[in-house]
Amino acid sequence: MARPDGGKDPISGRGHRSLPHTADVRLEAWAPTVAECVAEAVRAVIGGFADLSRAERHSTRTLHVGPAPPEEQLLTVLDEVIYQMDTAARVPCEIEAHEDEAGLWLTLGMTDVAAVPQIGAVPKAVALHGLRFDHGPHGWVCTVTLDV
Repeated sequence: MARPDGGKDPISGRGHRSLPHTADVRLEAWAPTVAECVAEAVRAVIGGFADLSRAERHSTRTLHVGPAPPEEQLLTVLDEVIYQMDTAARVPCEIEAHEDEAGLWLTLGMTDVAAVPQIGAVPKAVALHGLRFDHGPHGWVCTVTLDV
């Protein structure tokens, strides 16, 4: 899938991709809104280490992040996702997101980590170095590095 600001083939939809990095996991996500871009980033994080193709939701978790700069909202959400993996052994397999004057709202359909095949390194933390969240001509784009 092409980047929204990547030269010849700009897109106006949503998506994500991994980026080359020597030691950790680096990803980029894009979408028309901040909330959708955060949701895409969560999909990229989970999809980087787990095969969700047959995952079944076992519970639902609602996550609210108050008004803040998009970088802070992204960091808060990804930290919570990693925390849930570490402490409750659950990962999001379904993600819905929207934003309003109260901030960012995510509804996460959760599944057990043990129920999904591991296909990559499990992230341990979000690196602050290189964290970006920008609005461009085709929507929002975020870039994040994960310590594995």
